[in-house]
Amino acid sequence: MPARPLPPAIGATENALRQLLTRALADSLIGGYEEWVYLNIQERADDPTRVEGLVADALRQPREVVAAARGRLIHAGLLGRDGALTGSGREQLNRCRETVSETTQALTAGIDPAAVRTTLDTLDAVRARAEQLLAG
Repeated sequence: MPARPLPPAIGATENALRQLLTRALADSLIGGYEEWVYLNIQERADDPTRVEGLVADALRQPREVVAAARGRLIHAGLLGRDGALTGSGREQLNRCRETVSETTQALTAGIDPAAVRTTLDTLDAVRARAEQLLAG
């Protein structure tokens, strides 16, 4: 058993990482976490008609929340009315991805790659079990 409980460690880490993401998005037209997730899923989606469902699943939020995020992205000029990334949207997403990548490298610098892999495997297992519990 760990020396300290897992939930506070995960929660504190999530809060710090969310603040770093907010900082990475601050100088962009990407309004926040929901929009960030939407753009990343939209850009990689094979089927554009499924984007809102995929985003709702990823965020664990109702479709109304996702539709509002989509509306904000259209209003900001990052998505067209058809839901496709605009040139500005692609540029903003790529620039912010670069910042997130640099931040991630700074976070993991000096940590043994095997430890990073173990951390990822552990977090994946915890998430999968949480999803099982949520599914009932």
